[in-house]
Amino acid sequence: MAVKPHLPSTQAWLADSWQRSIGAGLSEFQLPQELRLDASELKQKHEQYQMLIALVQSHALPLFNQLMAHSNSRLLLSDAEGYVLRHWGVSRYSTKLADVALDIGVNWLEQHKGTNAIGTALTAKQAVSVVGEQHFIRQNRFMSCTACPIFSPQGEMLGVIDITSEQQRHTQQTLMLVSSLAQQVETALLCHLPDSRYRIDLAAQPNLLNSGWQGIVIADSYGRIVGWNPMAKQLLNQAKVGDSVEQYLGDNWIRAGGFNQHLDLHLQTQPLNIPSAKGRVAMSNKSLTQLGVRFRDPQLERAWQHANKVITKQIPLLVLGETGVGKEQFVKKLHAQSARRSEPLVAVNCAALPAELVESELFGYQAGAFTGANRTGFIGKIRQAHGGFLFLDEIGEMPLAAQSRLLRVLQEREVVPVGSNQSFKVDIQIIAATHMDLEKQVTQGLFRQDLFYRLNGLQVRLPALRERQDIERIIHKLHRKHRIALQAICPELLGQMMQHDWPGNLRELDNLMQVACLMAEGDDTLTWQHLPDYLAQKLAGEPLSVDQLNAQLLNTQLLNEEQPLGEEVKTGQNSASYPLAGKIVSDKVTSGNTATLPTATAVQSDSLYEAIYSNVLQAYQASDGNVSQCAKRLGISRNALYRRLKQMGLKG
Repeated sequence: MAVKPHLPSTQAWLADSWQRSIGAGLSEFQLPQELRLDASELKQKHEQYQMLIALVQSHALPLFNQLMAHSNSRLLLSDAEGYVLRHWGVSRYSTKLADVALDIGVNWLEQHKGTNAIGTALTAKQAVSVVGEQHFIRQNRFMSCTACPIFSPQGEMLGVIDITSEQQRHTQQTLMLVSSLAQQVETALLCHLPDSRYRIDLAAQPNLLNSGWQGIVIADSYGRIVGWNPMAKQLLNQAKVGDSVEQYLGDNWIRAGGFNQHLDLHLQTQPLNIPSAKGRVAMSNKSLTQLGVRFRDPQLERAWQHANKVITKQIPLLVLGETGVGKEQFVKKLHAQSARRSEPLVAVNCAALPAELVESELFGYQAGAFTGANRTGFIGKIRQAHGGFLFLDEIGEMPLAAQSRLLRVLQEREVVPVGSNQSFKVDIQIIAATHMDLEKQVTQGLFRQDLFYRLNGLQVRLPALRERQDIERIIHKLHRKHRIALQAICPELLGQMMQHDWPGNLRELDNLMQVACLMAEGDDTLTWQHLPDYLAQKLAGEPLSVDQLNAQLLNTQLLNEEQPLGEEVKTGQNSASYPLAGKIVSDKVTSGNTATLPTATAVQSDSLYEAIYSNVLQAYQASDGNVSQCAKRLGISRNALYRRLKQMGLKG
């Protein structure tokens, strides 16, 4: 009989973390199977986070060494997914620390390691200390860990910095130290923004200017704001990135020191070191703003990498993909990490504009250009996007008359408002998107061939949801987004979601998950019974083949169980959440019942486990022994697959 964990009651955040650990299926008395990156995956992580690692080493490590050098402690850096990237400090782990796998490449998210400083700080998005008995896993309770998230200048969580000690109990001072280390790294990230030239420190009192709690504004060589820390944003609450510093701090801001009487703030300005030409090339190749932006699907990641290369050269980008695949979000991410991120991203839905208004909306118009025109005229979307991105969504539905004028803008880089003879130069990055086949539109005379070739500088296609290799991760991500409380997904429902066609792609899945989670409020598991009839019909209306459904049943339900191969399966166990437990689907599949999966018949457990064994073995051989690929094929976690492979004698 399992011993029920005793939840800590002293602090709400700690009790919540323990509850999440229990919900992940962990036992406080058993060391969980570790999730570790292989050599190639670790190399990719190190390349991706090369600059963050360097900044931690140059800005956080010296203070750590000064204060913790004589303690049995290590400084660790993890990424936002919980993988340990690097560690510094004691040269050799003790046996205890080695046993809990606190090493480079190991994942320390709560779902894999229970309550711990790295995983809990990532979940809570704040600094935490997890000391001794507060760890969920009993084998981890000999150590003290304190961690704090590191955020990019754009507010994206990049990772966590952590101090772990074996014999020293962490106190509030340790928490303050780790927070200070994270702050040092965040300030370094801020000062390394592209185009950064000046750093302006702001504080209400002169003694706070070097306290670590001052406001920091970064400006370019033209005196425009390119970034700031949260305190500066609070002190200059009306300012925005791209504004002139002089507008808020006066024309004396560039002096080494000063006082702004209007804002009652003390200033301290210092020039930032401009890297050499070689250094600038290296920084552009490993832009800080790309840290943490990585897609799990290979096709999407390839599109992302290619798109990033052309937007720095003003080459037009054409984004293709079915409706709902996330074209707009893709473009927003491109803008957020580009050198133009401080300038506007202007989006135009060409399909939503009436044909007679397309030209005036895009190109603007002079005062009195037509009946009903604004008396002061209108600058137009293209000029609004000057210096930034112009995103033309559903470009395939733009009227032909507007297409010819747009072609001139792309060729001449200037725009003439409706009713005017004056032209205006524009500097814009053009990105167009469509779900249509533009080449077919050209052959049918519905789209200008010359405009197509002008827009088609680089063409990237975003995969449909059904084509993505990370579809299971997306399902769980949207489930976590909409669920009311801690909740699992019934394996049969998960399997059918992974096999569904999803014609509406991400938008359709997001809507379904939002409704289903609302219906399942208060329940531990999201099941078929929580889907409204029309949604259940939609999923059950495309039943899997017998072989597919049997494989999915074996993989997601039985492969995740703890019992070794050969043990008896108890038909009907947990039948509320697993209606096909211990069953194989018959050849006669029906889809009339919207509340449960199609009809099933029972078979002997020996045949069932033979099928499991065969299924795992085939997938393992097809993946050439690659555990990650094999787990993806089977639709299960790597931990569950490791357990099965050990039971089958394929892993030590």
